[in-house]
Amino acid sequence: MPEIDASRAPPIDAARRRQRSTGRRGAGRLGCAGVLAGCSLWLAACKHGPSAGELRGAQYQIRKVEFEGVERFEPAQLHPYLELRPRQWLPPRRYWFYEGLIPSDVERLESVYHAHGYYEAQVVDVRVDPVARRRRDQVDLVFVIDEGPLTRVDEVVIRWPEGPPPGPPRSQRGAPLRRAPPVDPQRVSDQVVLSAGDPFEIEQMNASSAALRDHLRRIGHPFAEVDEHALVDRAARSAALEFEVRPGPFMRIGAVSITGLSTVPERPVRNLLEDAIGKPYSPALIEGLEQRVYGLDVFSTVSIATRPATVEAGIGTLALELAVRESDPQRVRLGLALGFEPNRWTQRFSARYVHQNLFRQLYQVRLTGRAGYAELPNAFNPIAHGPTAELDFHVEKQGLLEKYLVWTLDPRIELGIEQGYQFWTGEHRFGVSRFFTRWFQLRLSHTLRYVDFFSVSSSLRGQDQQTFLGFDFRDPYIISYLGVTATLFAVDMIAAPTNGAVLQLEYRVAGGPLGGQYDFHELRPVVRGYWRPIERLALAARAQIGLIFPFGDQPGAPIDMRRYLGGGDTVRGWGLRRLAPRIDDCEPGQDPQTGACDSIPIGGNSSVLANFEVRVRTWRQLWIAGFVDAGDVQSEPATFVPAQWNYSAGGGLRYDSPIGKFRLDLGVRLNATPLSAGEPVWALHLGLGESF
Repeated sequence: MPEIDASRAPPIDAARRRQRSTGRRGAGRLGCAGVLAGCSLWLAACKHGPSAGELRGAQYQIRKVEFEGVERFEPAQLHPYLELRPRQWLPPRRYWFYEGLIPSDVERLESVYHAHGYYEAQVVDVRVDPVARRRRDQVDLVFVIDEGPLTRVDEVVIRWPEGPPPGPPRSQRGAPLRRAPPVDPQRVSDQVVLSAGDPFEIEQMNASSAALRDHLRRIGHPFAEVDEHALVDRAARSAALEFEVRPGPFMRIGAVSITGLSTVPERPVRNLLEDAIGKPYSPALIEGLEQRVYGLDVFSTVSIATRPATVEAGIGTLALELAVRESDPQRVRLGLALGFEPNRWTQRFSARYVHQNLFRQLYQVRLTGRAGYAELPNAFNPIAHGPTAELDFHVEKQGLLEKYLVWTLDPRIELGIEQGYQFWTGEHRFGVSRFFTRWFQLRLSHTLRYVDFFSVSSSLRGQDQQTFLGFDFRDPYIISYLGVTATLFAVDMIAAPTNGAVLQLEYRVAGGPLGGQYDFHELRPVVRGYWRPIERLALAARAQIGLIFPFGDQPGAPIDMRRYLGGGDTVRGWGLRRLAPRIDDCEPGQDPQTGACDSIPIGGNSSVLANFEVRVRTWRQLWIAGFVDAGDVQSEPATFVPAQWNYSAGGGLRYDSPIGKFRLDLGVRLNATPLSAGEPVWALHLGLGESF
């Protein structure tokens, strides 16, 4: 029985990599405005001069390449392995017919079949058919293939020439090794993706070897080696697979050295690495350490190399060598921004100064200033308008009191305008957060906020200038509240998740013993989910509930902190903050539904929100999206009326730029509810960043 050496398997993966690389190069040649220009040059070349194919003596272009007798593959799966390929439309590319390439492509096709267990497959004929239509310089190719019988796996054997991995001895399974997974030979064997009766495919055999190696490396055996062999009996149409597994010694993390530090202090960096000492080696652990150090935002490159140390009784240690390159700790960014909603236009200038290593003690400082002008509802019909400004100072420091605590200080001043009033506010927030494992984060903060309203609509103030729809409307007011946020990150990446779920629970309590002029509890649970089944497709979903419970001697929440929906980040068939209870800002005899006057959103105490979005990458960093949103806001606490929920759907564009993701969405309302009376049926939103 002949033995097949997996190292001499047909270059399937190489051909696929070549295909992907060609696609990337083709995409890279087409610029945003260069698509039409590129097509024009291509057409001009066809018209005014000989192509490269013609210069090499080719007379015919290939229009189609078809296959007869093929059941195992789709035509599109075989085309990448051929030199003689059909015409490609995006990006446009022509292939020329050379008779001398037919034997090479026949050999390629037969090799593909052999690699997938069809050892008797043959290309029995190749037809070249001229296209007898308007274009006489084109041909169609037809490969006639006899697939033959399929070879199946007869048995799978796992051999341990050095014996199964012993793992850490019981005497060493103390606290540093308490997370070491048990080493079970059967569990290791389960990593093989082929079993008796399956079609024998070399690609799957190679994948099984990789899975065995990866599993052993994940459980502390970085030097694991796997050799695979296949004995194929063509007469019996069966294959016996054998995997020789040499796990090597069990390794744990030992000493850590750091190179490349200049202005960054060593202690905070070492704090991020010390927990790994004594733990079993795994590639995921090393990658997590690199990400943790890179997250300090003071390094341009971070890499960790491992160096083996002594091995005794099958147990060894790996010394870690962290190499970093410091980046410039200071950055300045300037920008102009235009934002528009159906009921608000804003133009502003922004400036940001960032220092990531102030005093050379890793104090992170960010000073942001914004100044602009806003028109409600838009610049062509500015019924209400005024300046906007914001000055935000953020200080962050990790490691005070305890090495994983992150402390923040956020004083800010803001001048703004909303429907029915303008305001200025001074706010001070002090907080501390900590990650417990890499998945769970807990935040605690206290906020002291002062707000002074001006240009307030008489409809909001009322007759006595003090009451507002039964709630205490103080102008100005002071509020003091404590916030606690717990977040579970079950995702692949915390900053920009593509797979997994984020569960968050936010609680705020204002007034009572904290002081201030409003007493309320607020609860906001949120669930976000992400799934990216293929590189060009991403799915995202969100569900959120918002609840405000007034209590005490001064029950209620101020108008600017109540529950609102609508806008580019919530229900996109509505304008910003328009999905909420409203009051009419009209003179006697006027009706807001006729457009003679407007209504002012005043918020509510209960809200529900749900979003589902499909994102598809079309070209380079340009994405298209389709979405469905649902939401509602009610005045009373803990009140939900599903029959009055508001639905919208639409689509939009996303573009990943160096400064962020630009988003343009068009949403359309799908139903009529008491809150939708007099509202437009569609809304257009321009924003920066994903909606959730």
